[in-house]
Amino acid sequence: MNNNSDSSQFKFYKSPACIIYLLVYALLISGDIYYLVKWAGYGEVEAATALFIPLAAFHQIFLILPLIWIKKKKVPFGAYIVLVIVGLIAGFALMTVHTMTEYVYKSKNGTYDKTIDDFKNNATMNVTSESVVSGRWADDITNTSFGQNLSPQLSFDAVEGASYYVIYMVDESANNWVHWYAEVTDTELEAGLNPGQYIGPYPPEGSGDHLYTVYVYALADRPGVRLAFEYPEFDENWFAGDVLWAGVLNITDGSKSPVLYGNVLGYGYVSGTYSR
Repeated sequence: MNNNSDSSQFKFYKSPACIIYLLVYALLISGDIYYLVKWAGYGEVEAATALFIPLAAFHQIFLILPLIWIKKKKVPFGAYIVLVIVGLIAGFALMTVHTMTEYVYKSKNGTYDKTIDDFKNNATMNVTSESVVSGRWADDITNTSFGQNLSPQLSFDAVEGASYYVIYMVDESANNWVHWYAEVTDTELEAGLNPGQYIGPYPPEGSGDHLYTVYVYALADRPGVRLAFEYPEFDENWFAGDVLWAGVLNITDGSKSPVLYGNVLGYGYVSGTYSR
């Protein structure tokens, strides 16, 4: 009798439903651990831990149900239907927490939930220019009959750990029309000392005040992503300052998914208007 019971119990442990549930449980727990390790590596320990705990707790259902069936020595008829339904929910939950954590990560480092005003309000570097007088750019920096097309004078804070600085000037009133792009190592630039490519402001006559902003970014190293074309497409509509920062300059490794940020150590700006 005991032998028959042991044999029955042994066969029960071989129940396909129990085995599948336990395999799914092992797979999901592995996915949970991968989720936690991945996002901890991205610096999102707090956000990842907060979601890991309820996620791992929910996945215990794939362990508890087989234990109940083992104890009762009976697998319900609908076990496979339950497996499919709960498995889909569990898989969706795992994908969702990845998406949620990526959103948090990109909100901090990318462009999610950021506007150009947020970017300016959170500037960490002081940038000044003698070429801005009473909020207006001097005539000599313009590419007009009044100007000499001289790049503006600039002074900005040195940032510890920065290997070079990117200067980027756009006409924000004309959909971020690019006027200056340069990569420098000095934090003081004389007027007309253009180390990159520069075309001064030339707003259409009668178009009113145009807002020209010079952004300065302190970079630890070269960006870890380069656009397919040689950027910027000069004298064309291009990125706003916050998008350039998040989409190009701040990326340390564009081969990762999501990309690794952290290349920009500081940023600031100076703005002025010009009209003719």
